[in-house]
Amino acid sequence: MNGVRHGIILTTAERYIALIANFLTLAIISRILVPEELGVAIVGGAIVLVAATAREFSGINFIIQHPDLGPEQVRSAFTFAMIVTLACSLTLALSAPLAAHAYGDDRLVPYLQVVSAALVLETCGQFLCTLLRREMEFRKIAIINVTGTLVSATVLLTLANLKFSYMSFAWAWLASASAIWIAARIMKPEVWMYRPHFRGWRGLIGFGGYNGGTMLAVRMFESVPYILLGRILTLDAVALYQRSITMCYVPDKLILAGVAPVVFPAFSAEVRAGKQLKQSYLRGLELVSALMWPAQLMLCILAYPVVAVVLGQQWMEVAPLIQIIALAFLFSFSFELNYPVLVALGAIRDVFIRAAIVFPVSAGIIVAAAHLGLEAVAWSMLLTIPFQAFIGLTFVRRRLDLSWWDLPRSLRRSAIVAASTVSGPLLLSRLVPIRFEDSIPLTAGAVALAAIGWLAALRLTRHPLLDEIVAALPQRLRTALSPRRSVLPAGE
Repeated sequence: MNGVRHGIILTTAERYIALIANFLTLAIISRILVPEELGVAIVGGAIVLVAATAREFSGINFIIQHPDLGPEQVRSAFTFAMIVTLACSLTLALSAPLAAHAYGDDRLVPYLQVVSAALVLETCGQFLCTLLRREMEFRKIAIINVTGTLVSATVLLTLANLKFSYMSFAWAWLASASAIWIAARIMKPEVWMYRPHFRGWRGLIGFGGYNGGTMLAVRMFESVPYILLGRILTLDAVALYQRSITMCYVPDKLILAGVAPVVFPAFSAEVRAGKQLKQSYLRGLELVSALMWPAQLMLCILAYPVVAVVLGQQWMEVAPLIQIIALAFLFSFSFELNYPVLVALGAIRDVFIRAAIVFPVSAGIIVAAAHLGLEAVAWSMLLTIPFQAFIGLTFVRRRLDLSWWDLPRSLRRSAIVAASTVSGPLLLSRLVPIRFEDSIPLTAGAVALAAIGWLAALRLTRHPLLDEIVAALPQRLRTALSPRRSVLPAGE
């Protein structure tokens, strides 16, 4: 448990640094570039993400869950990954004029060509970081990722101020990929893995086929709104939608920043040791929901002042979209745990089948909504996200022998915590005839009441999250605040 907790703390610290850097970059860039310029970068990024998903067919994550990994398997995995990446990068660069013609915007050509080069360097760094994740070397990974984040932010802001416009994003992507690879080489200087090896690809191809198919479905689904809105509506609509999604992902990144990169290798290690994952998974859901639900509800309540502070008054059209999407995100509490638990159990085929079910249906709903306007796309997420959650939990329940009653039993305390968190701000909004966006002190008061309600509910319900918070504190504070033992199951 201590190893996993230490990894989560390190990774969380790293992701918080990245979140702060991205938050500041977002706020500054939103004031330098106009929505149309951002729209070019967003559409280009969506195209790149779909194309880059082909790299997932290389099955890099295969080396994390491999029960007996040796040098030959590592060399084979790297050789396969580079062949797939080079093919993907070359295809993207050559097809850039076709993509620009489809959107009637030649600015996409240089953007896509620069980023296609970044994909190759990105894979080199990603592979080394994957090996470090298997070895649970989270301190080294944190240093590597922070380096990439700081380089990206620095290059992006510098070039944006120098009037590089949308190309600032492309050059920042290339600079970040280069920095991550260099840092990873310093942290893991072994060069033997770069020697090509063409044997033992059967397992890689099997895993990579299912994993790549899954990631392709995910990326296409994520890109559908941007691609459709850019074609059906305007690039301004693309920028508005992207900003609303980005803001709604902030609580998710704050909460799961250090969890997602750690749980996969941790779950895989437990499976190799012959342990069961049922209780670990349920506890993970309980911890995540006690953080995510209150955060998303508070974002819904304070959407207007949050947009005013982070993005500026020119982006206030985003606020009502955020309120809708934040409610839909309440159903996504299990998403970051479903993939690692299924893959750790060797059920990558289940992951693919789940994706083949949920994403075409969800994309169809969004396609229909896009013809009705931007707000309709936001409302459609109240259908697509609960549907995805239900199907995902169905597959996990079968693998872990869970009953449907196990979920509400694990989540009941989190529901109380969420209700307690928002009760104070909601009461304040009723008692004071001033809108939150019109008063910074009122907004600060709402946040303070939410924090008090959240902590009080954690204490009153004896929520296991409180034990995790206390365990992360220095020993002296830990003894003063919580002399009782942790109520969490041992072994995780």
